[in-house]
This record gives sequence, C-alpha cells and structure tokens, in this order.
Amino acid sequence: MKRTTIKDLAEMLNISTSTVSRALKDHPDISSSVKIKVREAAETFNYVPNDFAINFRKKSSKVIGLIVPEISMFFLPSVIKGISSVLNKEGYRFFILSSDDSYETEKEHLETCINSRVDGILISLTKETKDCGHLKKLKDMEVPAVIFDKSVPQNIFESVVFDNKKNAELSAEKLISHGCRNILAIFGNESLEITQNRKEAFLEKMKEFPDIHVHTIFCKSADIVKEQLDVLLDTHLFDGFFAMSDETLMGLHSSLIKRNLNSTNKKVVAISEGTLPKYLDETYEYQINNGYEMGIFAAAKLMASIMTANPAAETSNTVYYL
Repeated sequence: MKRTTIKDLAEMLNISTSTVSRALKDHPDISSSVKIKVREAAETFNYVPNDFAINFRKKSSKVIGLIVPEISMFFLPSVIKGISSVLNKEGYRFFILSSDDSYETEKEHLETCINSRVDGILISLTKETKDCGHLKKLKDMEVPAVIFDKSVPQNIFESVVFDNKKNAELSAEKLISHGCRNILAIFGNESLEITQNRKEAFLEKMKEFPDIHVHTIFCKSADIVKEQLDVLLDTHLFDGFFAMSDETLMGLHSSLIKRNLNSTNKKVVAISEGTLPKYLDETYEYQINNGYEMGIFAAAKLMASIMTANPAAETSNTVYYL
C-alpha cells in the first residue's frame, strides 16, 4: 500500500498542504473543524509523519551509525545494549554496519553513514586499519565520531578502550598467587595491537618470577585454539592457563572438558566480558572488560560532541581507558 503523504491528505480534503501541516501541528490559526477533518483523514489513511523530512529541516537526522568489525556472540551484544540505553534516552535511533574486518568495507560504510546524514558515528576499527586518514572526511564535514574498543594512533577523534596492560598484569598475578609454575597463555590474532599489548604486559609481569615457565600461542578463533591444544596437551603439562578473551576461553574450555582437565586443580584465568565464565565453570577467574560500560561511555561521549555547537572544533585525540 502506497504511503500517504501530506499532499495526499490535502487533495482528499481540497485544502492546501500548508493547512494540513499546520492542522496536524495543532496550530492556533487553524479552526477546530478543519483540525478534526485532517486528523480523521490522517488516521483513516494511516498517515505517518516523514521523520527524515522533519529532521532534515532541523538539520538533524536523530540517527547514529554504528560500525563494527563483525557481528559476534562475544562482547558486542553488551556494547550494543549500553549504546542503546544512552541513545534511546536522547531520542536517537541507530543502525549497525559490519565491515567484516575489511578496511575497504569500513571506508564504504563511512560513506554510507555520511550519505545517510547521520548525526554521529560510533566505530570499532578493523584489524586491517592502520591509520585514521579515512576518518578525516568526517571532521571536515563536521560529523562527530567516537572510536571504541580498537584504536590506532590518531589526532582526530576521542577513543574509548580497555586498559589492556592493567587487565593482563592482574590476570598474571592471579595465576602467580595460585602457585602456577607452568602456564599456557593463549592470545588472539597476533597482528592486532590489543593482542600485542596484552601479551607484553602479561609476559612482563611473569619475568619477575624466573621459576615460572610460560608457553604462548596465538589463535584467531576458538576453533584454532582447540586445534592447537589437541596437539599441545599431548606433550605438555600445564598447571595454569590464561585466555586473553572470551573467544579464546571458549576454545580452551572445550579442550579441557574433552580431556577431563577441568575437574583438576589447574587454574584458568581470562579477560572476559564477564558473562561466559560463569556459565562455563565457576572456578574460572577473570578480569572484566565490561562491554555494557564501554557502550554507555562511548555513546555518552558522542552525544556530548553532537550537542556541542561546533563539533569539528571540539574533537580531540583523547583516549579514555576503562
């Protein structure tokens, strides 16, 4: 069924479009009888205001673009929930675009957001993104943006990231305090800055204890963790395990279950969003990377930038650590 417009209502009632528009807005210059006719016709023919046209006149779309590397069951749902809680209160909607960890797709999605006249953008960069030159266009067009979770050195927009060094060090301390002396540390994609930061902090803390041996592996997915452990656990005995993320923890847990190693006194410590470990094994300890908190913080920063009279002048390269 064709969408009813103000022009359609005007033709039905043989009045001007401006009269219909003012009647729908309850303008005092329009008589009560005309207002009643217009409202009855609008209800009968399912007239819905064109939000895009209204917001265009106000120079605001009330829409935010959210660009993420991938849609996954780990971490992202809680981030979206946090973002939604802030945007809903401010009367904003948002749409999600997945770049599939492709830099070229990320650039295309930025263009989509610009062409859709979004009021701002929240973006988590891909593993291929090495600089933020492609984001400069947003600043030139005065489109506010906040980078979250993954970032690269840049001087354009604010970033919200987790304190990877602190979380990795605290995870190492948990294994040390438990008395572990032969530890397997499972890290994610070796090419990512987040992986390198967590690895360096974890191993730096372990260097303080020369009698502790640490074996490190890098795995891009939970399945690869399982594949490597199928071989590694045949030849090595570990009394402690570190998983740098929920995804690596999932693969580790599956391997421990397969060999009944979860029922031993071996210690498992992870960096986690906080939900998964509680359902896998209550003995697992973890440092929380609270996705909900990150979503709230990033969305609030974006809202603050949007509300600024001149967002382009107020942007900065401040990095906020959670």
